[in-house]
Amino acid sequence: MAYGSIVENLIKALAKEGKTRLEHMARNSINSGGSISGSTHANAEEEGITGIFKKLFGSKEVTNAVNTAANATNNMTSGQIGSIGAIAGAILGGGSSSIKGALGGGALAMLGTLAINALQNKLNIQPAALASEPLEKILNEDQIESMKSEDTEKLMLCAMISAAKADGQLDDQEMDRIMGKVGENGITAEEQNFIRSEINKPLNIQNLVSGIPNSLVAAQVYAASLFAIDVNTNAERQYLKELAQALSLDADAVKRIHDMTGTPSA
Repeated sequence: MAYGSIVENLIKALAKEGKTRLEHMARNSINSGGSISGSTHANAEEEGITGIFKKLFGSKEVTNAVNTAANATNNMTSGQIGSIGAIAGAILGGGSSSIKGALGGGALAMLGTLAINALQNKLNIQPAALASEPLEKILNEDQIESMKSEDTEKLMLCAMISAAKADGQLDDQEMDRIMGKVGENGITAEEQNFIRSEINKPLNIQNLVSGIPNSLVAAQVYAASLFAIDVNTNAERQYLKELAQALSLDADAVKRIHDMTGTPSA
């Protein structure tokens, strides 16, 4: 099993609210014009998340994802689901492997799409450019590659495990639950050892962020962390604040990620 698939399993199972966040994204991305950035342009549906989504995935993949999303969210019509909502729905329905594009597929693509949208202002990306320019003209090759590499897959996994430790509840019983969830579809001995090693490490945000190559991956790390916890304790809220600071994410980027995933502010 690839590390990206393990991340996907954790997104669906680690936090009680993980499924709720996927459902929120599937239901609400198109209702907000494809973007939660408050665009008032007439072509808002081609901007924000929807514009990014169309750059990352081909029409066939979009159709497959929307169909899977519809089945996963109470048979909603394709007109009610769009952009990143299709990825979230596909993950819920188990059909994310059919979604392939510039950032690969599945959970990593979803986290990458969240990151690009969250950092539009910081990276000075014009919403209209997302509808008219290839992704390669908006981001450079190193940025795109960094968001889908195996190192980033491992980093997302580490981020989720780190966040799960925030409230001090990651005991042996919880560790066994995590191992059971990530191994439902098969897991190699190497992957199992990697996960157990990360679980046993002391919580250390600085060690986590030291391996982050750029702000886009930083935003992916923050988004992945949100899927690992329910954000219902002071310890979790404090962890997210410290993580955002360590990642050098400004308040606007953090708010966008919370809004897009339907997560209460930390």
